[in-house]
Amino acid sequence: MQRPRCSGRAASIAIAALLLALAGPLSALDAQPPTRTVRIGHLALAPPTAQTAPIWEAFVQQLGALGWTQGKNLVLESRHAGGRSERLADLAAELVRLRSDVIVASGVSAVLAARRATSTIPIVIAGASDPVAFGLVQSLAHPGANVTGFSDTPGREIEGKRLELLREVVPRLSRVAVVLDSTARRDPAPIHDAAKTLRLTLLLSRETADPEEFRQTFAAFKRERAEAVYAPETPVNARHRDLIAALAAEHRLPAIYGSREFVDAGGLISYGSSFPELYRRAAVYVDRILRGARPADLPVEQPARLELAVNLRAAAALGLTIPHSIIIRAEHVVR
Repeated sequence: MQRPRCSGRAASIAIAALLLALAGPLSALDAQPPTRTVRIGHLALAPPTAQTAPIWEAFVQQLGALGWTQGKNLVLESRHAGGRSERLADLAAELVRLRSDVIVASGVSAVLAARRATSTIPIVIAGASDPVAFGLVQSLAHPGANVTGFSDTPGREIEGKRLELLREVVPRLSRVAVVLDSTARRDPAPIHDAAKTLRLTLLLSRETADPEEFRQTFAAFKRERAEAVYAPETPVNARHRDLIAALAAEHRLPAIYGSREFVDAGGLISYGSSFPELYRRAAVYVDRILRGARPADLPVEQPARLELAVNLRAAAALGLTIPHSIIIRAEHVVR
């Protein structure tokens, strides 16, 4: 009896099906976390607060969803400099000595400290302004070396949009005080450019790092006839967000901030990145690196969506009425 012969096309399909069947289980195995325990270091200027705890929880939860669980195959090592930037170098070196598989760094100063400590351990940026301008990466599309991650700003235009929102709340606004600090390495040039376009006079703070300096800064703003305040999301400002919001209320200065956490602390209005979302995305990059991706091949991402938050209680205390056009656009409203 003559055996039936397969056509060339049928044979090719059969071979492809066989290869696919063999590859399927391997791919499924690749998708599982390795059995070895990995160590992730986290470096930041300031420790978590009641407002920022959900940000870190979002990171841990996302890692869990991706298969990395503390006590099972994951060790998390968090190091915070207590607001003292000079401590970051030692803390970064400690994370290197612990043989972290990946270091997650928050803020420009922390990323720079981590990068100086190691050129081999992958570093994931969890929020830093203008990574290219500050030399954290070569470019957004091709970061190069061992650093990649997420910028907390979409670009220079964010400064103008925040000042425009502040003017919507305070229509006759002409003098805006800006809370800056050298530790955050915030470039004031985009703020100057935005203010010039809007015909606003800027009052820039001197280097502000501790509670007493913040109190002196706000007292000076009042003496200089500031009509409102802009506090960008910097590591130092974030550490003192409760105090900044309280001082703005005490001096009856409407204020706009860089993140929702300031509004939850009693601030008036904010427009910026969702930091829980940013940390969730950082966890995805950590997962990809642990599975073999190279940081140099992962582009630095900017926020795809910005979050507007409003505190109506703070507005009432200041005798302000938030325009309905702002309230309906807000993702988060404190009533």
